[in-house]
Amino acid sequence: MRTSGLAASAMLACSIVLLAACSPALNWRTVQLKDAALQITLPCDPQAATRAVPMGPAVVQLSVLGCEAQGSTYAVSHFQLADPAGAARALGYWQQAVLNQLRSETDPGSAAVLQAQGDGPWVPRGALNLPQSRRITFEGLSSQGQKVTGHGLWFARIEGTGVRLYHAVIYGRKAQPAEADMFFSGLQLQ
Repeated sequence: MRTSGLAASAMLACSIVLLAACSPALNWRTVQLKDAALQITLPCDPQAATRAVPMGPAVVQLSVLGCEAQGSTYAVSHFQLADPAGAARALGYWQQAVLNQLRSETDPGSAAVLQAQGDGPWVPRGALNLPQSRRITFEGLSSQGQKVTGHGLWFARIEGTGVRLYHAVIYGRKAQPAEADMFFSGLQLQ
């Protein structure tokens, strides 16, 4: 699959728009996604949005729940695919689309992937065991030229006859491994 600048821009724009009205203090709370079987823990009062986004050759209804606290964005996105056989490819595409949102100082075409402690395979209980189920730390420059470090993870779960794909991420100006561990440990499939 080829990544689309439009898809990456749409996902980033969706995340930024819904985060504008969030609380600035870390006040961890548990939230149940209303349209997916996932419980999450966020450090601020979340806002939700759903919009059609190109994802590879298809257009999906991407739902995002997130907030901004102490200069960092916390968000969980998800969408459903009818065919579970496409989950691995879609997760790989989604990872590349997120990385392509940022550009590195040495390679303007993509973000730099960092190897941080805890990165690697990430398959929560109840999720599909796919090679693309991963935790990745990455950094790059925003479209405004500001340094951004991200902690992201991707996974998928069978839902009915289809599959639901998930992405959780923290974007900030510096690496935040403790906050990422807290955020990611609060993701519980129901």
